[in-house]
Amino acid sequence: MGHLLAKDLRLVAPYLWLIVPAHVLFCVQAFLVPELDFWMNLAVALAWTAAIALVEWQSDTDRLLASLPAARTTIVEARYASSLAAVAIGALLYVVYGHAVMAVATDRLTARWSGTTPAWTSADGVAAFLLLGYVLVVAFLPFYFRFGFPRGATLFSVSAAVAIAVATALTRLGGRGEFAAGPAHAGLAPSETVRGWLSSLSAWLGPELASLSVLAAAAALGVLSVRLSIQFYKGRDL
Repeated sequence: MGHLLAKDLRLVAPYLWLIVPAHVLFCVQAFLVPELDFWMNLAVALAWTAAIALVEWQSDTDRLLASLPAARTTIVEARYASSLAAVAIGALLYVVYGHAVMAVATDRLTARWSGTTPAWTSADGVAAFLLLGYVLVVAFLPFYFRFGFPRGATLFSVSAAVAIAVATALTRLGGRGEFAAGPAHAGLAPSETVRGWLSSLSAWLGPELASLSVLAAAAALGVLSVRLSIQFYKGRDL
């Protein structure tokens, strides 16, 4: 697996001169709008997975990898490890960028954040970043390994749009009970809604049980995603 991870780094290495300044520029510029700041940092972290998939598709690397001694199971697992590591690094940079910009921010810029708790300063904000990044990665990769990059990305985008529309409708409808996602968080920005859900779950179950529940659900989702990806990739004719 180490060689496969190194391969991903070598694929991207020629473009680092463009990727690094673009990463800083996009993320810091988005800092002017709190919600955009969250999603831009998340999008750039997820771009690692999309970039690797795109480069491999353009260079027809799938056929080469399938001809190597490496098992397809190992190829799938390496891609998950690479993608999730990119999300973790993205979360770290999100926190670093936030504190660095605020350290030199003018009063006018600081005023944009007044009355809000920036996601990069709170545990639930960073947890929301990691959770959303994790879910998007494990949701996308089965599409990728089943259909390849162009079709997989298209089908995933359509499916994600439908899922977001349904989630938004359910959030607006609200719910009843102590842990209700609707009334308490309806009308908030998407990232704030996720943070609200995590806070409500923590208040409902307690921090320890809530954390274990989220981790257990994430682990189950990850195992299912990996197994589907392995099955799909083994069945593809490359």
